Amino acid sequence: MRRTSTTLAALALSAAVALAGAAPALAASGTLTVSGKQYSNPARGCYTGNFRPLMVNNQTDTPVFVFDQANCRGRAIGAVGAGGSDTFEFGVSVFVPQ
Repeated sequence: MRRTSTTLAALALSAAVALAGAAPALAASGTLTVSGKQYSNPARGCYTGNFRPLMVNNQTDTPVFVFDQANCRGRAIGAVGAGGSDTFEFGVSVFVPQ
């Protein structure tokens, strides 16, 4: 089950990055909160959490992707859809594709 969700997260990330590359470089609309730190209209890029577990509250208009290493490196271990929130025991950083 975990392998399936990791594969799906990686596929979703690949699709989002491909689509984001074709779109103009805009910020996501809304607020992204990563481990208690809020980012208003976050620009495309990586946001690192300050502590574990990584808590992500995505009140933007785009899904974000969680990685198990800093600087959005390593494995994509999950995604948080627009308007969603989740906690990741092994999450370290969050990628905003738009």
